[in-house]
Amino acid sequence: MKQYSFSVFDKCPTRNTTLWKKGLPKIQQIDHELQQTSKEGSIQIRDDRDSLVDRCNYHLINQYLISNSCHINIKNLYLKSISHQNVEGLQISGKQECLQIFGNRDLIVKWKKYLSKYTIQRNFYKNYDVLRMIGRGSNAKVYKVERISDSSIFAVKIFKLEKLTKKDKELESLLKEIDIMRKLDNKNVLQLHEVFEDDDNVYLVIDYLQGGELLKQIENSLEGYTENLVQNLIHNLLCSLNYLHSKKIIHRDIKPENLILRTKDSLTDLVIADFGLSDIYNEQGIYLFQRCGTLGYVAPEVLRNETYDYKVDIFSVGVILFILLTGEMPFQGDSDDLLKQNAKCQIDFNKLNNRSITPAAQDFVRLLLDENINIRPNAQQALQHDWFVTPKMETFVSLSLTKLPIINRKQDQDDFIKSSTPLWNQKGSLLIDQSPLQKYQQQDDIPEIEYETNYFKKLTPTVKDQYEIVEDCVDEEKSPSQMVPKYRMLVRQRSID
Repeated sequence: MKQYSFSVFDKCPTRNTTLWKKGLPKIQQIDHELQQTSKEGSIQIRDDRDSLVDRCNYHLINQYLISNSCHINIKNLYLKSISHQNVEGLQISGKQECLQIFGNRDLIVKWKKYLSKYTIQRNFYKNYDVLRMIGRGSNAKVYKVERISDSSIFAVKIFKLEKLTKKDKELESLLKEIDIMRKLDNKNVLQLHEVFEDDDNVYLVIDYLQGGELLKQIENSLEGYTENLVQNLIHNLLCSLNYLHSKKIIHRDIKPENLILRTKDSLTDLVIADFGLSDIYNEQGIYLFQRCGTLGYVAPEVLRNETYDYKVDIFSVGVILFILLTGEMPFQGDSDDLLKQNAKCQIDFNKLNNRSITPAAQDFVRLLLDENINIRPNAQQALQHDWFVTPKMETFVSLSLTKLPIINRKQDQDDFIKSSTPLWNQKGSLLIDQSPLQKYQQQDDIPEIEYETNYFKKLTPTVKDQYEIVEDCVDEEKSPSQMVPKYRMLVRQRSID
């Protein structure tokens, strides 16, 4: 059996410390939550007699597994399926410790679905069948895949570790992309479902979107489209951005290629994809990549090395709206001219006058593309604009993609990072009050941290060096005494040549 010798997640703090921590975690927002219910039965753990005992107080909030007055940060820990006495279970493990939980099948399936978003699994190809490639980029490829257990269809974004590990920022960017996607739960934002890893690749299992890129589908529409359709599209896009910004996430690469339609039946059911250049907003304006985006869509303040905020995404929406209303880019020319026009916000708004569009639409696109960030609205303000409430003209707008530029990076633009992650059909915790958790806090005569630690399984460094983890779902029937010195972590001694 292959011995895994390297993990890009090994440096994560959760892998290198004791799993159970005293007290409750400090949480700013509840992104996801899972509680036990009486109808489902209880999560169980094994006691010293190897019997299963109920732990009715276990619940999950974001990346935390909480038990009264202690918690585990499960982010980037390993997850695998196990069984004990014909009862299904899950094992969460770091480098030194692991926790095993059990329950009825429906309960374990539900918990695994939640845990899979935050943890790391092995053996992607034993869980998914690869159907075909649907996109590629400089660091990753995207495939359509089928989950073996239930035939569900997903997409997987596969990153080659050989390329990522040569550039620290590229690897850090991938870890940030994963962290950001774990926060998301919105129908118009691409969802991350599972993360796998082996010695060669990292696999992000995400939504499979059948509709393809927005502009390609609009271009293929035989009837053309109306201003009313554009209004619905932009409204959905702004609602999605309002959601992202409420999570303190700046996308920084909003463009038509990153707006994917969920199905081919609707031109307005779009999904924001590709979070490779996204970051968490900070007031100092310091980010992993400072100047990034796609020329022609990026806000001028980014190109001018000025401090920026969420409104960079609004400017990109303005560019998309300009394209949809006029059929042309607001900026024209080769890469050098485009860069200058984009940085100086030189836009010929007279192109709007040549189209049969409402005055409200013209006013709105000018507002979104305003160079002055004090005038440019945020997403919530933009949604209140008159354009979304006034009657729309049904005049058809023709779109010519021949005028949309293809940008080639030049050597003198190396400090500007253009998005190059693959697309469909083409190539820090913040500390606040603990109010969300107060309803769960209970008093216990015995310190909770001590109780939970009694049922922990430990791996010493020598054991880790001499044994390897058995893959996939395995049966765990040995008693605690028989597991010594393996400490209940299912391992198998490597053969000695």
